[in-house]
Amino acid sequence: MSAQSVNQMVDRLARAAPLNAERFAALLGAPVTPSEDNPYWSFYTFKLPDGPFAGGELRVSKAGDAALLSLQPRDPPGLTAADIDRSAWGPRLSLVPNPRIPPEGADTEVYKKDGVKVSTQWWHNSRKLRSLVLEWEPRQTAGPPITSVPRAASPN
Repeated sequence: MSAQSVNQMVDRLARAAPLNAERFAALLGAPVTPSEDNPYWSFYTFKLPDGPFAGGELRVSKAGDAALLSLQPRDPPGLTAADIDRSAWGPRLSLVPNPRIPPEGADTEVYKKDGVKVSTQWWHNSRKLRSLVLEWEPRQTAGPPITSVPRAASPN
């Protein structure tokens, strides 16, 4: 697998709009199959016919303002750190080790690409990719800036 093919896929997916199953199916080049549903989220699974990823899971909020796409690498051959140019996603925002994920523990790196959170989870010892996740978070509406702090009323 080449770093270019993984990064091209991330670049393409990061520009997903609108956040709906049809748009993701078009970007993935594969149908998405409904799997679960609750009042807040619709869940889908998909299989990819070729490329670095075998398939994954898509979650789309019912409001259409958030989504989570989890990609599972094709194994074999699997993906290693050399297969992905993470520098193209900007600076790493965090690294979270999780030694309790069997069999060898995993390390999660988080980046932000064009406003989309991109997380890579690597097996700790082998450094093979366990999953790649893109997350579109709902936009937060900012209130007016706080310009002063209210004072407590005096007892008089």
